[in-house]
Amino acid sequence: MEVFWNLLFFLLLLILLGEIIWSFLKSKVGKGKAGFDLENLSPYPVEQIKGRAKYRTTMGLRRLDQRNWLTIDKNYMEQHELRDSLFRTQRIKVFQCLPEARHACKELLHEVATYLCGRYPDVFEMDKNEVSITTTGEVYHLGDPTNRFEPLEIAARLAMEDLSIILENEAGQSYLAATASLFPVGWCAMERIGYTIAQMHGPVPLWHKEIEFSVNKFLSRLTVDSPMERSSYFIQVTKPDESLSSILFQPVGLGHRDVEPRPEDILLRRERQTFRRLPKSRAIVFGVKTSLTRLQALPLEELRNLVTEIKSWPDAVGKYKGRDHWGSAVFGWLKLREEPNQRR
Repeated sequence: MEVFWNLLFFLLLLILLGEIIWSFLKSKVGKGKAGFDLENLSPYPVEQIKGRAKYRTTMGLRRLDQRNWLTIDKNYMEQHELRDSLFRTQRIKVFQCLPEARHACKELLHEVATYLCGRYPDVFEMDKNEVSITTTGEVYHLGDPTNRFEPLEIAARLAMEDLSIILENEAGQSYLAATASLFPVGWCAMERIGYTIAQMHGPVPLWHKEIEFSVNKFLSRLTVDSPMERSSYFIQVTKPDESLSSILFQPVGLGHRDVEPRPEDILLRRERQTFRRLPKSRAIVFGVKTSLTRLQALPLEELRNLVTEIKSWPDAVGKYKGRDHWGSAVFGWLKLREEPNQRR
């Protein structure tokens, strides 16, 4: 009888422990958004431009809200179709994976699938070793025995974020070991795969001088329990009636030097960048979600902050970012917006 009660106690203890573990996992994934309307789901809030009058090259890191590691919104279906098209028509430019990164890519796929199914159960479903997108009817096998899709490709098809794997070489340098970057700015996967982080930032003014050491230190010290995020932005000139695919897929750069910029042709292109270390492979996952805002749609206060920061850029930074091309149009738009206030 004593053995029976001991076994019963042990069983109850296991059940209690299981519930604690399950509650912990759910807290990491975040509360699921069940019953929401995807077509009207607002994008995750972007970090507002602060209007710094003095330019500094910084990483601007903050702790990642793990409940919102990956986010979807009303643009999901449109961008999902674009990503599918780019995978099919521009594959070598948007996707690359070195052999040593395959294990990490498999781990990442399981992380992405588990997260999205828990966070957005009305859009993603997990059944044994398959994950499906209910809104499209697509089904992906996480093991994919047919080898139709690479694990990293599936992860980037499920998510709205571009996803990359960063490993460390024998010299202790972080490098790009795999990437599914559908919406790049000024680079493509085929050219940059295998590059160290320092090589990837080669043309960026002041990067090597001011923050290369800090970046390397951050990447080497990033832990599983301390994921981080940061924000970045670019000014992009578009052509009249330019397709969304062309706007988002910018492997050459944001130039369009043949276009005389007008305020209505200018976009504020923002990136939410996330950094996570995978628990098993110890690889770093670099995620990028791109959002677009028309210059003319910016609130006046944020427009002022944007102009303040643009004017603070050193000449080398301004030239690199194309300020000589679109600067007068941005400044002119602020002046036009402020005129009604000045007349009061």
